Amino acid sequence: MGFETSVVVTIFLVSAILIATISYSTISSSNDLLSSSLDEHFSLLSKKLQTDVEIVESNAVFHNSTYQLSLMVLNTGSETLRSDELDILIDGVHVSYSGVSNITTWTPETYAVLNVYNLSGFGDHRVKLVTKNGVCDYYSYSV
Repeated sequence: MGFETSVVVTIFLVSAILIATISYSTISSSNDLLSSSLDEHFSLLSKKLQTDVEIVESNAVFHNSTYQLSLMVLNTGSETLRSDELDILIDGVHVSYSGVSNITTWTPETYAVLNVYNLSGFGDHRVKLVTKNGVCDYYSYSV
């Protein structure tokens, strides 16, 4: 009875060591992934806190039955932005735009002029400008 008990205990001990080894490597790699994702999260959060934009002025120019809207936007944050990575929504509808200059790097405390073409509808409208990291500004204008 002593030999059989020793074999069973040895099998249980080897099994426990194998399970512990596999569990440790799995937990270790999961912890590395979690740590990496937390670093990226805090980096994105820091960039978002340092980003701010303000729509300063708008100007509507009529062309027959449509109009062109020009928006003057100030980068009031401390983060350098790209003017080609913005989203513009007018009355909740995503619209395409073009910049006046070909410069895409938009440094802090500088202006960018964005043009939206072929808009229609008279009355009050609302513009929402959204940066790549989710910071936005609202502006209302009348045509």
